[in-house]
Amino acid sequence: MLADKTDPFDIKSICKSLLKKGLIKRGQAKSIIGQEERIRAKLEEQRAKQKGSDRTREIVNPITSVDVIVAMNLVRADHETRVLDEDIIFQTLAQKWGHPYKKIDPLKLNLNLVTTTIPRNFALKHLVLPIHIAEGTLTIATPDPFNTEVMEDITRVTNMQIAIVISSKGDIIKLIDEFFGFKRSIAAAEDLFGATADLGNLEQYVQITKDGDFTSNDQHIVNAVNHVFLYAFDQRASDIHIEPKREETRVRMRIDGVFIRSTRFPARFTTPW
Repeated sequence: MLADKTDPFDIKSICKSLLKKGLIKRGQAKSIIGQEERIRAKLEEQRAKQKGSDRTREIVNPITSVDVIVAMNLVRADHETRVLDEDIIFQTLAQKWGHPYKKIDPLKLNLNLVTTTIPRNFALKHLVLPIHIAEGTLTIATPDPFNTEVMEDITRVTNMQIAIVISSKGDIIKLIDEFFGFKRSIAAAEDLFGATADLGNLEQYVQITKDGDFTSNDQHIVNAVNHVFLYAFDQRASDIHIEPKREETRVRMRIDGVFIRSTRFPARFTTPW
């Protein structure tokens, strides 16, 4: 952990860490520091336009120095075919901060844990994502482990000890949008069809759409099915098997020659034509 009260996202401090790790050269560090204000202003302008054109999506977290560095699309000093992306930057910072880095696998997340432990707005504002619970300890993924007040709030509300892992800001935002969006889509479909979905199984095998917000006019059941197709596409599944049963409909996918466990939908989601 940081021993002093310096800003952990100070751009000079981040550049120093990246230099020490051999990820950038000194000339790149000077360029990052010299162009920070201009690039930050450009990112702020882009965000304002995005917010104006998409009123359904609330943007609450500030642009950081990591965002500035990623926007520069720099070639890594240690690997000429790779760019300096969020993952490697946060891996480097996690090591400096004394926390483990975690690349989150959405297949291993529990939908109910993600969407019932912390409210969506709170999670987005503070960039915190519950990813695991065991023996009274809740593991929180975040790109900013230094907001102790937020962690104390989570401890108080959940009555659990908190373990922190570092994940990239982009992954945290994406997963919050996707999981909460998917749950709303399924809930709306349940209301429409008068059935109850087995969410405890669905979240294991579904990659949610990029647009996490749905309005009351959306075709919710279509959204739910689209989630399955998008996940199958992303994972390069060769087969999708849909098996209607009396109580439920199971969806299995063949990935790398192996069938993964069933995704389940309520039987009424697949009413015969």
